[in-house]
Amino acid sequence: MADATTPKATGDPKAGGVVFDIGYQRYSGPREGRRRARLAVYKDGFRKVLGLGRGAKAKLLPWACILIMVGISIVMAAMVGFGQRTMGDAGAELVPGTSHYFYYSFFGLIILFVFAALVAPRLLCPDRRNGTLHLYLVRPLTATDYVQARWAACLTVMVLVAWLPQFVLLAGRVLGHPEPLTYLDANWTDIPKFLLAGAAIGAMVTTVSMLASGIATRRGYASVLLIALFVIPNAVTAPFALNPELRWVSVFSLGDVLGETNKLIFNGVEQAAEAGAQVEQPFGELDLDTASTQFSPSFLLAAYFGWLVLPGGILWMYYRRLTL
Repeated sequence: MADATTPKATGDPKAGGVVFDIGYQRYSGPREGRRRARLAVYKDGFRKVLGLGRGAKAKLLPWACILIMVGISIVMAAMVGFGQRTMGDAGAELVPGTSHYFYYSFFGLIILFVFAALVAPRLLCPDRRNGTLHLYLVRPLTATDYVQARWAACLTVMVLVAWLPQFVLLAGRVLGHPEPLTYLDANWTDIPKFLLAGAAIGAMVTTVSMLASGIATRRGYASVLLIALFVIPNAVTAPFALNPELRWVSVFSLGDVLGETNKLIFNGVEQAAEAGAQVEQPFGELDLDTASTQFSPSFLLAAYFGWLVLPGGILWMYYRRLTL
């Protein structure tokens, strides 16, 4: 007697084959297509960058960088808060280098590059080395969708990491003032400035780090390549930039372009335009918190978008050829 779970055979065995009805049913639910696939790649990339859902080793380096950046902002906030509490607004001025602009110009920019060198290769290198990239493309997903989703995931984390210490610094400056509401009313314009500057820095760092990760085959190579893209052009262009007539060479230095963009955002277009026409020192004024830009706003913006569009275009074309 046949078992009740035995598949039912249909067809004539003598005809050369037997078809078994094992109960499979066609999928009748909603088909979400490319949008759902892009969202899944984005979420997976976001979790990879921060090591979410993975072991402690995967979380160690990215979260250590985040804690260092937050710790620096806490120290800066404590310094300016102490000065404000003891000597008022004049006390804050006695503590140099505690502004939102200064944080991006030095600590934030350097640590963001280190952070990108550690986490961006996680998004592209393993998929290409292990061959899982082509498995992604079996779904209704194109190479463009894949690159966009990975880039967006990295950008989201980079911008959040850039913004978090700035909000900590803002909270410290506000709470450290004898009259917090008065301070916030007088300095609220710092908020859109550091948000815009963080987004601008995060977008460029993300694009360049993704290019390095897309070209290199291993994460270690990608990290070294990204650091080289930041350090070597700056070392090469620095001697030329000492000559006012050759300071335009600084546009080939990623660090200089980001630093000048930060100045432009915090100083304003009008002040930067005047400084670009009058400045004699190639690196602007010595006052770090009110430094002027080397270039005119239009030239600087062209250099910024050149650094943004060219690496992004190279990465996109590379992955299109890789997946054809």
